[in-house]
Amino acid sequence: MKTFNKTKTLEILFDKWEEAQLNENTNSLSLTLSGKNIRKDFFQRDGIIDEPTYDKEEIKVLFISSEANADEYSAASNIVKTNYVKEYLDYYKTGIDKWRGKMRERISAIYGSVTNQNNIEFHQLANKFAIMDLNKRGGTSTIDSGRHIIEYVKLYKHFIIKEIEIIDPDFIIWIGTNTYNLGIPELLGSIKKSTNKFFFINNRYVPIVKMWQTSYYQSKIQPLPGYKNKTIGKLCAKAKLELSKFDKYT
Repeated sequence: MKTFNKTKTLEILFDKWEEAQLNENTNSLSLTLSGKNIRKDFFQRDGIIDEPTYDKEEIKVLFISSEANADEYSAASNIVKTNYVKEYLDYYKTGIDKWRGKMRERISAIYGSVTNQNNIEFHQLANKFAIMDLNKRGGTSTIDSGRHIIEYVKLYKHFIIKEIEIIDPDFIIWIGTNTYNLGIPELLGSIKKSTNKFFFINNRYVPIVKMWQTSYYQSKIQPLPGYKNKTIGKLCAKAKLELSKFDKYT
């Protein structure tokens, strides 16, 4: 029997979060908005792709990224509500990733690598994890200085932290070294042990694994064997390397 308790709780959270965005004042919006097409009412839902499948996974993984490039896509088309969960489920069902940066394919490949399921087709892994963006309004193709994301996180951090607590992962893969190095994990209450960062969630320490943007391909790291696409092989090699810094998962 399928249960969706976390998913339903996330929906309640998103309703409150969306309302808070709508009520954000003009002075604040001047700091948190980025992109010519992004409006205060744009909101992207995300979270657990498929809760019953996620709950069965031995290791539960949450991918956190900064924001979607909504300015050039949905926001430019005057779409104000999107849902990453539906996008990943579509990829899971069809095996087709038409996104320019192939983010769904690459996130799924990384997941397979770090959970030792790399013998499974990428799209067949796309329902096994959770994914979230910090900035639910989205932004442009680059974060520039990242100042608007910092301001957004400051303003909505109680919602962000609550979403992470509801998803309750065993570890987090933080997509984007820029936002990781900008101190955003610290804004959300991360704890540093040696060179590693953790969130203390539901009475346990959850590792925050620093990872490149999925579009990054210029590294000289040796790709993991068995991957036809060298960029994917490099991303998976990097993810495994960073994860190895956390003894619990090596």
